[in-house]
Amino acid sequence: MSRHQPPTASRLGLWLLGVWPGAALGAVSFHHNFEGGSLGLVEQIGSDHFRCHVVGQTDYRGRNRQATWYYFRIDGVAGRTLRLSLTNLVGEYNDRPGAVAMGPDTIPVYSLDNLTWQHFPSMDWDPHTKQATVALRVEQDSVWVAHVPPYPLSRLEALLAEVKRSPHAQVQAIGQSVQGRALYLVSIDEPAVGQATNPCVWVIARQHAWEAPTSFVLEGAIRFLISADPQAAQVRRRCQLKLVPTMDPDGLVAGTVRFNALGYDLNRHWDEVDPSQPAWRSRMPEIWHVKRALFDHLDKGGRIDLMLNLHNTETAEYLETQVTDPALLKRFERLYKLLVAQTSFDPSRALSVRTEPATDTNVLYRQRRVPVALMEQRIGFCPKLGRRPTVQDRLRFGRELVLALAQTLHQ
Repeated sequence: MSRHQPPTASRLGLWLLGVWPGAALGAVSFHHNFEGGSLGLVEQIGSDHFRCHVVGQTDYRGRNRQATWYYFRIDGVAGRTLRLSLTNLVGEYNDRPGAVAMGPDTIPVYSLDNLTWQHFPSMDWDPHTKQATVALRVEQDSVWVAHVPPYPLSRLEALLAEVKRSPHAQVQAIGQSVQGRALYLVSIDEPAVGQATNPCVWVIARQHAWEAPTSFVLEGAIRFLISADPQAAQVRRRCQLKLVPTMDPDGLVAGTVRFNALGYDLNRHWDEVDPSQPAWRSRMPEIWHVKRALFDHLDKGGRIDLMLNLHNTETAEYLETQVTDPALLKRFERLYKLLVAQTSFDPSRALSVRTEPATDTNVLYRQRRVPVALMEQRIGFCPKLGRRPTVQDRLRFGRELVLALAQTLHQ
């Protein structure tokens, strides 16, 4: 349970109206002091109605506040019909004020065991106050609430412990985050086959801590790839796969949103960070180490035939690249068509080719001719699925994605 902070003049009004996270109010208490937890001030505005302030996160300049993460537990709720109003959702994106972390289609999730998650049955969205209100009757003592189903670092570490036992995979620590947590590269192939001539795919997930769905996708991909499934064995024989499960382990533990522990966006600054210059390692070690591993792979004669950088948005879904070489662009066009035809990928626009200078991972094409694309997937309603994506949908898509990538390279 969080310790109370003494009220100051600036927060006294809310202190008198409400409770700080962890403070008991009657039989109800709010908690966020666990892995990945995040919650700001809580106000009681009715007998079972609480206004929950989202903390958010700003960058190293104090700009670009992002509010796309909250994750907390409420105790003492058995037999109550809870009403929760989520507020403080307005922030800034790319230095443009007014970005809102939620909307009428981004409904939160809840869990009764902190393992199995489902969306609230409905949500009221106030377009003027930018406040979301959900209601739920709970028959047990505790309920967990989050923006999307959480994927904590402990789950990744348990997965990697399994992967290390596979004869088809290698798990390598390629560096450390700002706070000293390991950054991993998972390499999967068929050891009995010489891999030097086989196509190679790189996939990066979880550059932003809130984008937990990308971790479920990568888990689904990894579990499929190390399985005894004949299709997985065929992929291993024909492809090399290099997977970065997360670039922000500090954020997964701290429950932050978009920036590393020093406030840098790990899907920006790729044009600046030079792995040959150790000075960059102190500010953005996550980019520095991953970029160094990728460049080392190329410098040793390795190939990269496709690379994806997985992300989430509220309602958009698309594939975007800066590749201009006709042959490489056709490769992405094949991948795009296969994803649409054979997976749950449900694009909101056609394959995009950006021409303006990039600062994100797509800059690798200009720097080292790496055929890389950004893949965004929505957390809102997916027309193709007929529902908002679930954890099982994400895990299943991981398998589908691997098969589409392999087919693209061997079509």
